[in-house]
Amino acid sequence: MANRVGVKAYALDLPPHPANPLGITFATSTDEELAAASSVTTRDLSTKRNLGLVLARMLDWKRLMFLDDDIYGISKRDVDALAGGLNDHSISVLIPKKFEDNSVACHAHRLGGGVQDKFASAGGMGVQVDRDDLAFFPNIYNEDWFFFSEEAASRKIIKVGESRQRTYNPYADPQRAVKEEFGDLLAEGLYARLDHEQGVHGADTAYWAAFIKNREMFHARVAELLGNHDERKNKTKRGRDVRAAEVSIRAAREQLDRIRPELCHKFVQLWQADLVEWRRYLAKLDRFDSIGSAFNHLNLDYAESPSPSSL
Repeated sequence: MANRVGVKAYALDLPPHPANPLGITFATSTDEELAAASSVTTRDLSTKRNLGLVLARMLDWKRLMFLDDDIYGISKRDVDALAGGLNDHSISVLIPKKFEDNSVACHAHRLGGGVQDKFASAGGMGVQVDRDDLAFFPNIYNEDWFFFSEEAASRKIIKVGESRQRTYNPYADPQRAVKEEFGDLLAEGLYARLDHEQGVHGADTAYWAAFIKNREMFHARVAELLGNHDERKNKTKRGRDVRAAEVSIRAAREQLDRIRPELCHKFVQLWQADLVEWRRYLAKLDRFDSIGSAFNHLNLDYAESPSPSSL
């Protein structure tokens, strides 16, 4: 594919979990309580994204594009738009249409007839990486919302177009909703504060106790919508989806019952401490003049396509 369009491509296999190619340890990943609630042992997306940030800094790049493998229909015009959006914003995004990038609970809300918002995600995203306040992706669901939370608060995210995301069945396994619940709760709670121009540091235990109540009401509303759905008892695909969504919402509610306000507060505190350590880590990174040399420095095995000039 790289040869056909005349670009250079690199590919690598990420070492299996819990390998740590970056050499930095995040408290939000190693704390046992948080790890149990956020299923960190089954996720490596944050490591991949952080690796992209580290490589960009090691190579003195100014702009970086993230593109997930389930996003398609991206043109050169879209890439140019993402790059152009970074002229006066820190983050630029393409937001999926038709099949939205939402959690299981939010998909179920929309399926039940609720009005469900869409927001920026890292699936198709441009990042201005040559800045001192660059954040990291914590190992939790909605890792991208945490990554660009400061940009969201300061209105430095710009939508430059739309993309398409490949469809999947969000209700195929109720455990998906279980694994997403803690990250969804935290991200929704933090962004509720940002909507009211309130800071992250004010999200104390009392705040999380109140927001967990709000989350419980949201789940109850979704369950009610699904239970009253016109097609719930039908043998159609929609009917099967509604019944499967009910099972997933029930699993998410059970997981929410296990989450204490103190755990939410603990995550925020450790996340902010991790952010300080991350920026110190970035400031000390060595610089390299080639992608291969950066990969070698990180002890990562990689493959590369022929140079376009040699084809």
